[in-house]
Amino acid sequence: MTETAEQILVVDDARDIREPLGQYLKKQGFRVRLAASAAEARGIVETARIGLVVLDVMMPGEDGLSLCRWLVARGGPPVILLTAMADETDRIVGLELGADDYVTKPFNPRELLARVRAVLRRAPPSAPTLDATPRRFAGWTHDPAARACGTTTGARPN
Repeated sequence: MTETAEQILVVDDARDIREPLGQYLKKQGFRVRLAASAAEARGIVETARIGLVVLDVMMPGEDGLSLCRWLVARGGPPVILLTAMADETDRIVGLELGADDYVTKPFNPRELLARVRAVLRRAPPSAPTLDATPRRFAGWTHDPAARACGTTTGARPN
């Protein structure tokens, strides 16, 4: 596993699915984060660089479809819905909400792995997160957020 390996977030309230799937994906070279709820997943997505989310639909509290909608609205990582809901209408709703793929339980881990790799191949690389903290050096200030550079007295150079 390398530092450049994509980080996958597995969100499922069922520990007996979440943990073995996480271990399987780690063995395949991915970095993996696990979440047991949508609320926990939101916190991880807000603070970590996630390349893809494998998301259960039926969870207590906020369901996976709502979390999927939130991820899509904020331009978040690609989503593969992983659910026991196998009805054609459920698949269509999930895909129309913005999911990139839909896998029904029970599932073959090798098939899910192939789908993860396929979605990651299609997804644009995630942009690096840059520190926007202003820096001061040798009488100058650089403010990345404002895209400005000037003297510490406020005067701008010619």
